[in-house]
Amino acid sequence: MKRIIATVLMAFSSFGSMAGEWNQAGKITKVYPKPTRNGIYFTHENMVSGGCTRGTNLFLSADENLFKETYSLLLSAYATGKPIKIYVDGCQATHGYPLIKEVLAQ
Repeated sequence: MKRIIATVLMAFSSFGSMAGEWNQAGKITKVYPKPTRNGIYFTHENMVSGGCTRGTNLFLSADENLFKETYSLLLSAYATGKPIKIYVDGCQATHGYPLIKEVLAQ
């Protein structure tokens, strides 16, 4: 019985340990502001799902600490066609898109 309980607890704890994911450097291909969802969607040449149910867009929440700076960097990369890397960690609660947490200009 103890083995079964230990196995079940380990199985559930492994879901919480999912780490974020960096994509490969590439260009932003689409910017889609969505005020009703309090953030902005992006698509990238090298999309990653970060373990989320939807991997067709990446979501930058307006609630992020460095929202303005991150948004500015992503828009600049989009406008100039410069490659950028994106780190996603976690999923948008209501729609399942990966959450943008960090960006790195190349």
